[in-house]
Amino acid sequence: MATVKDVAKLAGVGSGTVSRYISGNGSVSAKAAEKIERAIQQLNYRPNSMARSLSSRRSDLIGVWVPSLEGPYYHMIIRAVEQELRLYNKHMILANAEDAQSDADRRAHFDYLVNRDCDGILMSCSLQGTFELARTSEHFANLVLLNHQADALAGRCFFIDHELGGRLAARHLAELGHEKIAVITGRLSAQDARQRHGGFLDEMGKLGHSIPENHVVEGAFSYAAAERLVSAFLDMKLDCSAVFCGNDKVAMLLLSELYNRGISVPRDVSVLGYDDVDFAAYTAPPLSTIHAPIEEMARSACRQLLNLTYDMDLPFQERFAPSLCVRRSTAALG
Repeated sequence: MATVKDVAKLAGVGSGTVSRYISGNGSVSAKAAEKIERAIQQLNYRPNSMARSLSSRRSDLIGVWVPSLEGPYYHMIIRAVEQELRLYNKHMILANAEDAQSDADRRAHFDYLVNRDCDGILMSCSLQGTFELARTSEHFANLVLLNHQADALAGRCFFIDHELGGRLAARHLAELGHEKIAVITGRLSAQDARQRHGGFLDEMGKLGHSIPENHVVEGAFSYAAAERLVSAFLDMKLDCSAVFCGNDKVAMLLLSELYNRGISVPRDVSVLGYDDVDFAAYTAPPLSTIHAPIEEMARSACRQLLNLTYDMDLPFQERFAPSLCVRRSTAALG
């Protein structure tokens, strides 16, 4: 295997010149650079990534912190980030904090990424408090937040207007003539779930419809817990013609359980989801939902992280608007 010394000898330059050329630190004349590149190609030389990292003090690694890997939502984020990083020859290390029970546990997963010498970190963190996130950013400056709003971290928060998403859901069901509506929210400890639920209730009120408290059920994280929740929800036998679900995972489980109980969608009850994840178009019937631009948000957050970390100048935006995606799980009352 060729070494730096081999490249230097063939190019007729010093080893230090080759090292500067490979690391990008320090000046190398155009003539020397041409000779070095020719020697690298001829010898099929591959720079040692660890040595290059020590020289440049950069690992070219970006850490990605997620609270869970269950369901398609985080898979979409990870895929979008990995694709974006690949465009700029950067790589990803993942920390899955699914087993974390406290801020201290979540911080330990974050520290894992720091200790792996990640140059920057992207966090999907709707459950964290703003104070804890601000403390984290003081500890590690090259940090951006996904699906979270915090004034203290302006310019590094990337989020969807979930309040608008809730309002779009309310308008859609009201326009179809539904007045008796039940809601299975997301986990209301999460900022995004509170925002969409608040927008939904407020818009329904403006449209002249109120949602009784006993028609609102708080959602769950895992598939197993959500499955139990959906079963218990249907056992309540609420008088409703439509159900708004805080995410597509719950909506999918609801469609399945309604089918098992011989209840037709949308003839007997309409079901509206939220997120528009990969499987939403393939449920039976295809799921009407609020499209949240998850991948676009993730790519934009990744670009800003690259800007902060590597002094790039990539375009980005922080706020994204959801939209209504009508398929066949919702229909006019009648």
